[in-house]
Amino acid sequence: MDNSTWHAWFDGATKHSNPGIRGIGAVLKGPAGQIVEIAQEIGEGTNNEAEYCALMAVMDAAVTAQVQNLIVYGDSQLVIKQVNGEWLINAPGLVPFCKTVLELKVLIPNVSIRWIPREENGEADALSKRAIGVAAPVPLDRSVWMKITEIGKPFGLSGVALGKRMDAAKLREGGKPTQLALEKGCALRVENNFGHDDFWHRKLLPAALREAMLLD
Repeated sequence: MDNSTWHAWFDGATKHSNPGIRGIGAVLKGPAGQIVEIAQEIGEGTNNEAEYCALMAVMDAAVTAQVQNLIVYGDSQLVIKQVNGEWLINAPGLVPFCKTVLELKVLIPNVSIRWIPREENGEADALSKRAIGVAAPVPLDRSVWMKITEIGKPFGLSGVALGKRMDAAKLREGGKPTQLALEKGCALRVENNFGHDDFWHRKLLPAALREAMLLD
């Protein structure tokens, strides 16, 4: 692979117990400085499921970005060795997760999934923990990319409905970035690196700022 190679890191976490509330974290970085960060709570389940879902999320982002060359890093030996065919899947519940990863894998022409020690995966670990409100060894105070369908959920809006509302607000504000109050922060609509309209920028803000923001 040459300097067109993208790199990704993923991690999963559960809150207080395993099974528990799952959080996924992932980072996708391109050769020209493109960065996609993912942090999302995904409900109850096991830590291994969270690891798989984090891998699925970052590979889906790579497919969306039309990445041709990709190296993915994670600290879950179980997930990586199962995906690479080195270990059998003894838990039937993980079979669909592995299948989905393999389906995404064939959509990327050149992809390698590699294990790294936990201490080298701090960024993805911090994102997965932030998603479920757990303190991480590596603090993060940055923006996170999330799919528009996830952003719309707190409002009971579909992605299309939320997009229309954001477009209207953007016109009112003369094209300036538009903000929406969220349960845990605010959403900013921005141009991303890929030209797709299904990703939104989410930034965590203090409660006082959240309360001051209006949907319309």
